[in-house]
Amino acid sequence: MKTTDLRLVETGDGGDLVLRGNDVEMISGLQNMPYIAMFGGNPEQSTVGAKNTEQAFDFWGNFLINPNDQPIWFNSLTERLLDTISLSPITRIEIQETVKKDLEFILKFAQVSVEVFLISVDRIRIEIKIQEPDNLSSELFKYIWDATQQELQEIPTTGLPLGNQNMYINNDYIDDYFI
Repeated sequence: MKTTDLRLVETGDGGDLVLRGNDVEMISGLQNMPYIAMFGGNPEQSTVGAKNTEQAFDFWGNFLINPNDQPIWFNSLTERLLDTISLSPITRIEIQETVKKDLEFILKFAQVSVEVFLISVDRIRIEIKIQEPDNLSSELFKYIWDATQQELQEIPTTGLPLGNQNMYINNDYIDDYFI
C-alpha cells in the first residue's frame, strides 16, 4: 500500500511537519501511521461519535477521512496508558498489547509485530515492524518513552549514515542524551 503524506516527526512536544528548504517534506509509505495511531488520537477518552456541541480533541482525520468507520479511528490508547501507569516488567506486557490494539487497523494490509523493552527504570523502547505482503523489506519504527518527562522520542531507523543507527538504540547513548 503506497500512500503519500506530509512527513511527520516527533520533536518532544508533539508531531511536527518537516521542512526541506521552502517546502514541506513528503513521504511515500507508512511512516506516519504508527505514530498517529499511538500518539495522535484522543488521549483523554475514546472517541465514540461526533459531538457537534463540544470541541473534539481526537485525531482530526477520524471524522474527516473515516466518519463512519469507528473501528479504525485513532484513539491513542498507548498514549493514554503511558500517561497513567508506572513502568515495570508487568506493565511492559500491557503496553505491548495496547500498542498492538492501536495498530490493529494495519493488519488489513500488512503484518505487524510489536516489542516493548524496559530499558531503564523510567524508559521503554517500542519497536514496531511492518511488513507489506508484496514488499520484500519491512519497515522498522522505534520510539523511546520517558515516563519521568512524559515525553516521546522517535528514533530514526533510516536516513542515517551506515553504522550510526546503533548509536540511537544503544542504552549508553540514550542515557547520555538525557543528562
